[in-house]
Amino acid sequence: MNPFYRVDNRLVHGQIIATWMPYLRLRRFIVLSDTVPDNTLQKTMFRMAIPQEIVFQALHLAEGARFLADRHYGADRTMVLVESVADAVRLFNGGHPFSELNIGNVHHGPGRRRFTNAVYLSDDELEQLDGLMKKGCRVEIRSLPTETPILLNAREKR
Repeated sequence: MNPFYRVDNRLVHGQIIATWMPYLRLRRFIVLSDTVPDNTLQKTMFRMAIPQEIVFQALHLAEGARFLADRHYGADRTMVLVESVADAVRLFNGGHPFSELNIGNVHHGPGRRRFTNAVYLSDDELEQLDGLMKKGCRVEIRSLPTETPILLNAREKR
């Protein structure tokens, strides 16, 4: 699937560079966030982690939805990273529906249910994901490309 859409609260980090980038043969990373595009330090750190031959963009969510809907990434194999389930839902409902979503890392916290060692989801997030699935989006939980994905099912009782 191109682009590959991923929820990962860490955004760009070693695991993405070392495993997902070669697995997907990525040529472009797009971080969609309402804070990162205005944070020069964070953008600089992400740019330092990503090999120079790979395109890196940080866009606000609304701008990113338009960019993706207009397919400005061309034929580049692209990973779209968002920090939260809520951001993924905003992107989907904001003019850029996508067919698949990977949940790679969501930190634990009060009221969150453990799905893997790296993914903990709240009832609200599960409800939001149900909404995406009912609209035809396939949602998987998988931190690494070598893992077997856990597919969420909109009809699953939680």
